[in-house]
Amino acid sequence: MSKIVREDIDALNTTLTITIEKEDYEQQFEEELQKYRKNVALKGFRKGKTPANVLRKMYGRSVLGEVINNVLNRELFTYIEEQNLETLGQPLPSKDQSYVDFDVKNLEDYEFKFDIGLAPDFELNGISPDDKYERYEVEVPESVLDEDLMNLRKRVGERVQVEEHIQEGDFVKFEAKELDGGSVKEGGLETDFGIMVNEIENEDFKASLFTKKVGDTINANVYELFDEPDDHYIRHHLLKLDHDDHDTEVGQEFELTLMEATRNEPADLNQEFFDKAFGEGKVTSEEEAKDLIREDAKQFYSKQADALLFRDIQERLMEINDIPLPDDFLKRWLKANNEKLTDEVIEKEYDIFAKNWQWTLLRTKLAKKFEVEITEQDIREGFAQRVRDYFGGYGNEELVNATVDRLMQDQKQVNDIYEEVLVDRLSDAITGVVTVVSKPVDREAFMNVLDEARARAKAEQESAVMASDEEE
Repeated sequence: MSKIVREDIDALNTTLTITIEKEDYEQQFEEELQKYRKNVALKGFRKGKTPANVLRKMYGRSVLGEVINNVLNRELFTYIEEQNLETLGQPLPSKDQSYVDFDVKNLEDYEFKFDIGLAPDFELNGISPDDKYERYEVEVPESVLDEDLMNLRKRVGERVQVEEHIQEGDFVKFEAKELDGGSVKEGGLETDFGIMVNEIENEDFKASLFTKKVGDTINANVYELFDEPDDHYIRHHLLKLDHDDHDTEVGQEFELTLMEATRNEPADLNQEFFDKAFGEGKVTSEEEAKDLIREDAKQFYSKQADALLFRDIQERLMEINDIPLPDDFLKRWLKANNEKLTDEVIEKEYDIFAKNWQWTLLRTKLAKKFEVEITEQDIREGFAQRVRDYFGGYGNEELVNATVDRLMQDQKQVNDIYEEVLVDRLSDAITGVVTVVSKPVDREAFMNVLDEARARAKAEQESAVMASDEEE
């Protein structure tokens, strides 16, 4: 019978010495050899009649190694499960593990040593009525309601040709001719494209465009219309080169002649508009329309405020909870799982890995504390809500269910929605215990806070992706 001896190095590291005795594997080894004998056909022997000594000589070492490896894994992970060891990463062969030479002529006992990184045991701080967190309460000014109502009126209104100067929100169509040294290039690219003025990010170009009318011309670098120009979008959507054309050389400077400009004229504030914008019979006056817009805005800002609150809670919990890790072991584990991951990269990016592990441990402890479990049905409902939101809160349920069935086949999507549902459940549980203090803020200040949080989250995600790419 296999023997396992545990030696704790410290609170986060332990070593298991597993002795696989001859009796533990000998019978299985012989049975596996017999399976080979039945199926192997060697030159000079009939199928199934290969002599045992020949079979051992040719296949014995690999078969023995496979059998012992299976026994070893079974014993190792059974022990971990039975002892309720909370491990990080996977067990690694100890540094002082001696080389094992499988001798099929003289079966013997074998000894293997594994290092294991253990999850830390820590107290959960920061979740009590004495712990205070601020939640933004966004004040929606009347001017925003007027602006949103006007945007709805424009969206529903009729599109008309623009004769006077261009404005924000107009749709403009240009005839584009490639330039060479300030003059139209002979044989150069000639095309046309349309774009919403709002999509143009170059303020100097827009200022010039606002002084123009149909028939006027502007020379411009099409790549400079955007803060972060996308080469694929510009070549294939604006300049209309074939999608598989990656070789044609085209300059960036173009003569742009304004061919057409259209604008949505605001719809009149009448019942026809209310029915089109909000649904038949739901709104009958401007005041009711603003009330509905105000409620939608509150729901949007409330959802964003909840996300910011949970992020603040997460950062605070990470700050005040001491979550030590078996750092040396985890660095070894990272390298063992990817030979391309150098010591230099590990040292550089380890803090990112460590924070992810620490948050996972903290999140797991929170889920246990509040008895939060995410079922397959929870994931399906999470997908369904996402699909309904896409259709403005509605949608044919057959289409919703069919879409959910398809999304459930994508493991990455499942993992993402699992995280979303888990965070929502944890947020509800935590805010039900801690003290949440309202912090009134105007819309502009809130959007600045939200933009900063998004920029920080994007930078963290890019760092994590970079670390992941280097790991792969």
